[in-house]
Amino acid sequence: MGIIEFDKVSYSYAAHADKPVLDGVTLSVEKGDFIAIIGSNGSGKSTFAKHINALIVPNAGKVLTAGLDTANDELVFEIRSHAGMVFQNPDSQIVTSVVADDVAFGLENLATPYSEMTKRVDNALDTVKMSAFSDRNPAHLSGGQKQRCSIAGVLAMSPDILILDEPCAMLDVRGRRGIRRLVRELNKAGITVVLITHFMEEAVIARKVFVMHEGRVVLTGTPLEVFTNKELLRKVNLDAPFSLRLAEELIKRGVAVSEIARPEELKEELCRLYSTK
Repeated sequence: MGIIEFDKVSYSYAAHADKPVLDGVTLSVEKGDFIAIIGSNGSGKSTFAKHINALIVPNAGKVLTAGLDTANDELVFEIRSHAGMVFQNPDSQIVTSVVADDVAFGLENLATPYSEMTKRVDNALDTVKMSAFSDRNPAHLSGGQKQRCSIAGVLAMSPDILILDEPCAMLDVRGRRGIRRLVRELNKAGITVVLITHFMEEAVIARKVFVMHEGRVVLTGTPLEVFTNKELLRKVNLDAPFSLRLAEELIKRGVAVSEIARPEELKEELCRLYSTK
């Protein structure tokens, strides 16, 4: 059994009860995995994410997070201790005027002993490379720094699962690049990552990609398997990442590179290719 299990999950919002946002979704995520959920607007990917930590519960079917049934009200607190969520707008998660206090907010609500709390806050800030900003006002930080603080607040709770719902939607290119590096490092450290994104360049860093369309999972595979399925991508109004399109164009022009989805792998191939000339 995976750390996240969806079994024939359907969900409709009350205002549109006749139109399911999730329609019979079944999938499994293994502990320590890194998955990306992609899809056009309205495909159901954010609603999917909110089911993992019981922000909403299914109308039909079952969701198990760390083996716990999200529909059981008595388990909500425990579920959220396993699965922490970061949203796209970091300002909506900032609640204090000092970075360290903001990271400590959840721990204070749990009445965590002071010595343990300060240790966790320091470790979380160090993990996201924000220790030097611990006494700053979050309002004075950049968008990428604010998002790192939001992630630190979740990490301080020691979750097994990190859910990121469009974490780079409001960031510039530099900020997105920094968050991508951080997320990969966290996954390498053993945290299960669920990334909801509409940036295909972000999806390629995952180990597995799930494509959602009209509330259903219509394609699952590695980034390369998913993004080379051009016919299906067209049907769901998605495109391949730039790195894959560039590799394909280079191949057409006779450059001896592989069909690659991840930009760093394409860069390495090009460097090797031209370093031998």
